[in-house]
Amino acid sequence: MLLLTHSEIWEARITVVFEELFIESKGKPVQYKGITVRMMDEIPISDSAIIRIEFELANSEWRQGISLTTVGTLEVGGRKIKRGIALWYDTAPKVIELNVKSKSGILQVKNIWDVGDGVVHSWHNGAAIIVSVDGTRRRYQCNDGHEDDDFDDLVFALTVIES
Repeated sequence: MLLLTHSEIWEARITVVFEELFIESKGKPVQYKGITVRMMDEIPISDSAIIRIEFELANSEWRQGISLTTVGTLEVGGRKIKRGIALWYDTAPKVIELNVKSKSGILQVKNIWDVGDGVVHSWHNGAAIIVSVDGTRRRYQCNDGHEDDDFDDLVFALTVIES
């Protein structure tokens, strides 16, 4: 039986700093191992849309969540929130619907995380997302700030129900 030391296991890990790739691409999506990865997703929507978020999985020692922003308001549970909202995997319902009133016609989606310092982190170090589109449903596989390429730190789906 072959036993690896901790340092050998660390060296065998795939490390990638997606932040550097996004700096080179000026924030545009990049190809990595034949897959398109992005900093965030921009979804075209009408001036009034209903979206459904379905959280599937969080697999990180850090708190995982998503940020939804638009020029306008997002309404959930009868409460209107201007410009954006953070939904955390550990506190949001596993399925949640929001009404989006957008003046820009764009809903921005990105993954966020908290390493325990109370700061909402995004877009740095290993952060990236893979978006799979099937009609009005988009599935997100997210990589948080760890410099790896496992894309299982947060997995969720967003469906535009009505636009």
